Amino acid sequence: MDLRERVNRKLWRSYNSVRLAPLLRAAATGRLLRASGTDVSHLAFYEGDDAIGPLQREEALLLFGMVRTVRPKTVVEIGFHYGQSAFNFLRAMNHDAILFSFDIDRDSEFFADTRFGHDPRFRFARKSQDEIVEADIGVGRKIDFLFVDASHDLELNQRTFAAIEGLLAPRALVAIHDTGTYKRSSLTGPFAGLGDTYPGNWTSEDEYAHQLDERRFVNWIGETRPQYGQIHFHSHRTRRHGMTLLQAGGPLAT
Repeated sequence: MDLRERVNRKLWRSYNSVRLAPLLRAAATGRLLRASGTDVSHLAFYEGDDAIGPLQREEALLLFGMVRTVRPKTVVEIGFHYGQSAFNFLRAMNHDAILFSFDIDRDSEFFADTRFGHDPRFRFARKSQDEIVEADIGVGRKIDFLFVDASHDLELNQRTFAAIEGLLAPRALVAIHDTGTYKRSSLTGPFAGLGDTYPGNWTSEDEYAHQLDERRFVNWIGETRPQYGQIHFHSHRTRRHGMTLLQAGGPLAT
């Protein structure tokens, strides 16, 4: 090992220890479990660009910032899995907000209860996403923020949106995960061979859509509901799952 490599390793170890310092400080002072504030030390638990499936660290930061900015009173999450996105939302939400999470997996029900059952702002239902009704979130309650990250199936997502659209607040934010593409050159490491899993998911010679139906779902909303504006948080400068943000409401009143 040459001198340069030894120095780089020492710098990297130092960086990691400094990076964990806010997390340790938050745990020691109780801020780690505090709902209010803008402490993002919990994001140290999230993987970065090598995350496969769950939110990447920067995507969690983006969602955290959205929730802290608009302060939604009702957040609905479709797809709980092991609770990474739920934890992020609860960290960002106000004390009087409620997160309603839906998943059909029994393990998800267990983890939801053991990890967040103590939080009065959290509700979990083991229920198919296309069966969500008004009673699940409370009669008269409207969804301010909807996060979709579950089936990755076009027809199921279409049925879900048709069922839940009437429960959205007039200017609700809708975030749909996994709408990006990967460059062929980025399919390395844990992503190696991913492009061979579903060869029909190549949108071009150089771009692979790991969840093609999510992109089709976004396009379907654009074609059938033009009142929803779209912003795509996609990047090829790093390995990014991608996210699309939707919002209806039309022009701002003046």
